[in-house]
Amino acid sequence: MLKQKRRKGLLAKTGMQLQQKLQRAFRNGLKHKKRYMPKKKRDARRKWLWLLLVFFVGLFLWQSQDTTVEDGSTGTVTETPTEDYTDQEFIQLIGEYAVAEYPKSQVLPSIVVAQAVLESDFGRSDLSSKYFNLFGRKAYSESEPSVDLPTQEFVNGAYVTVDEPFRVYASWQESVADHGELLANGTSWNNAHYDQVINAADYQHAAYALQEAGYATDPNYAETLIDVIEAYDLTKFDDLVK
Repeated sequence: MLKQKRRKGLLAKTGMQLQQKLQRAFRNGLKHKKRYMPKKKRDARRKWLWLLLVFFVGLFLWQSQDTTVEDGSTGTVTETPTEDYTDQEFIQLIGEYAVAEYPKSQVLPSIVVAQAVLESDFGRSDLSSKYFNLFGRKAYSESEPSVDLPTQEFVNGAYVTVDEPFRVYASWQESVADHGELLANGTSWNNAHYDQVINAADYQHAAYALQEAGYATDPNYAETLIDVIEAYDLTKFDDLVK
């Protein structure tokens, strides 16, 4: 009987201890329970987090944009050739650009295409493939986007290699348009500099007029242009504007 009382007392004591532990654990849980935040406040905080995320993503994208051209050039190149053109595809593309520019430039498309072929090697030269300059056009002012590249010039009866600032374009079409504008409007020192090219009766006269105007230093420039025009039947583009 005594043993049973002792056993009951021990069980009761143990039960009370267990109950006290559970109560302490519950109270501690209440202390560490996360405080309730109203929905309006939660929405406002979520909105600010999204705004911060959008701001930092936009800042990263802006800083990652490349606003310079390689090799020490200035300006922005906005597109890169994605195709390797065949000779005929290149001729057709530049021919279409030249025909479209003719009403403003009055430069025979055959001359434009022949110059592009000769100066850029069908768009494969570094100047034309990287910087979209089809005609070896120099930069005439510091405000024009440009790149310094080595080039050969015919000086005093011999070819010499010199570094010159070349114009940088965003596309071949822009290069064709600028070329037409140059020939139509002349140079800063002579608005009529290329008038003989504009007023030429045919591609032969236009080619020699270009050479006489000093467009290139090659003494055979006009004859080479004529050879290219005749070899690739480029007068077909002239027929579209006459």
